Amino acid sequence: MNCAVPEPTHLPLLLLVDDKPEELRWLIPLLQPHFRLALATDGLSALHKAESLQPELVLLDINLPDLDGLTLGRRLKASPSTAEVPLIFLSAHSEPAARIEGLGLGAVDFIGKDAHPEEVLARLRLHLALSRRLRAAESPTRNAPTSTPDQALLRSICNHVQAHLDQGLSVAAIARHFGLSDKRLLSLFREQLGQTVSGYISEERMRAGQRLLLQTRLEVQQIAPMVGYANPANFATAFRERHGLSPQAYRQSLRQGSEPVEACP
Repeated sequence: MNCAVPEPTHLPLLLLVDDKPEELRWLIPLLQPHFRLALATDGLSALHKAESLQPELVLLDINLPDLDGLTLGRRLKASPSTAEVPLIFLSAHSEPAARIEGLGLGAVDFIGKDAHPEEVLARLRLHLALSRRLRAAESPTRNAPTSTPDQALLRSICNHVQAHLDQGLSVAAIARHFGLSDKRLLSLFREQLGQTVSGYISEERMRAGQRLLLQTRLEVQQIAPMVGYANPANFATAFRERHGLSPQAYRQSLRQGSEPVEACP
């Protein structure tokens, strides 16, 4: 089986969400020289892909299965991991009420499907440039060495957790590794992150599981111990409780349609 030539990794990633992508044949060839494209054909898989892939832009329709585009937009804006990703609606439903609702939830633009393809591309590139300029303006503040000792300590602990998800992490073991009391460690996470240590570890295990399901062909039985679950059934149960889908169903939903960003076997 022949694989397509991989798209340049330096191109920005655009998540395109439409339940009838074949109707966008007028647009996709124009986008491909400028973006890496990821496709979702329903709202739920779009939500998962946005969280996993972290695109620089999301271009979405309103009429979608599972979650309509407006509901999807609200959920993306409510999630800390996707709140800053610019949302652009591309819809045949461009009456004022729909446009106002879409822009009101935080979208940066609302484009009718009757727009000229070159206009769509121009708007996308404009919003991408504006988003990058805003992040660049904020980065000196974000990167300035103003972190407190507690924040620096927390970063070290989080890095340690992420690097040892396959091990039996516990509050006592982590505290001992960093020379802290259990109480001090619990207080640090509560004050800096607003969550428990065990809650953070669980979230990191789920995020790592998501990435492995998306980016590899490993079986669930192989992924489970890599993210700290000795029993694959326990991993599957925890994953279903978090995402509403089994790991297998989640992987299948992510790989629906064309997925140019996925590596060839």
